[in-house]
Amino acid sequence: MASPRYFAEPSVPVAYYHCISRVVERRLAFGPEEKEQFVRLMRAYEVFCQVRVLSYCVMSNHFHIMVEVRKRPEGEVYSDEWLLKQVALIYSKPAVRMLKETLETFRSQGHDAAAEELKERYLGRMWDVSQFMKELKQRFSLWFNKRENRKGTLWEERFTSVLLEGELATLSVMSAYIDLNPVRAGLVQDPKDYRWCSYAEAVAGGRKALFALYAITNEHRAHVPNQPAPVKRMPSAARVLAGYRVWLFGQGEEVREGHSTDSQVLRRGIKREVVEQVRAEDGRLTLVETLRHRVTYFTAGVALGRREFVNGFFEARRNQFDARRSQGARTMKGGSFAGMFAFRTPRIGVV
Repeated sequence: MASPRYFAEPSVPVAYYHCISRVVERRLAFGPEEKEQFVRLMRAYEVFCQVRVLSYCVMSNHFHIMVEVRKRPEGEVYSDEWLLKQVALIYSKPAVRMLKETLETFRSQGHDAAAEELKERYLGRMWDVSQFMKELKQRFSLWFNKRENRKGTLWEERFTSVLLEGELATLSVMSAYIDLNPVRAGLVQDPKDYRWCSYAEAVAGGRKALFALYAITNEHRAHVPNQPAPVKRMPSAARVLAGYRVWLFGQGEEVREGHSTDSQVLRRGIKREVVEQVRAEDGRLTLVETLRHRVTYFTAGVALGRREFVNGFFEARRNQFDARRSQGARTMKGGSFAGMFAFRTPRIGVV
């Protein structure tokens, strides 16, 4: 019998969870393409479900997600237009158009109660960690089974969740544990080199992953994207990344039976001399290291170059992407990347 899951009390304004789910029989089913698709879906459902992913790592047979879930705002009225925008993140254009036409029909006939009831079917799937995990896993399963021409369950039982205290000590330790998974598994020596984890995305300049680091470090816990800092000036991304890197490497240091270099390794991790070097450098990456990482991160299945080149790539394939997207070029953040642009995988309806 599965262990019961425990959730925050309904009155709690913000709750934090560490969620884990494994592939059935723990098969090594996920390669680079599967991991990329999972992250795309995770980001789409993150926005639709009104939750916030603070840390994640997608491995070959399981994944970890640390998520922030806020209580549904009381008395808030959500317009039809707002709901349709949210639905467009995860549904196809025909499905969104059908919902829009249904709502418009209800409104024109004076059936406002029916329109609100229909909207509530979607709103009821938001601000809920269980709904977020359920929908993410189901949609990925549909994609995976269709791609592999298979049937049946993909996941081993239901997901596991741990309710976390929303304090710096708890969140930062859990985030490091998640980001260090590929290091513990012996896949990489530096977590930034494993592109399917939140730290690698943050080093690459990913906005969502960067703002998540603000939330789990002591630099500025209260910051919310697109809103001004409420207490003090926001520190630079470089400062936040450097501080977290020192913390991350300290947490990831390998454990040996003795102090000698030939003693038995009890827990795989980052070698002590590397940890000490990161501390000596205050966690800062050189421009060459940063550029190499960002180019690697953004060139998997995308285009990179001058603005004209990237937009030319986009225009030549215009009918493959969301009509709302006006251009393909996105600036690579960082002063050393002036004049360089990347085309990232677009976020489109996934169902």
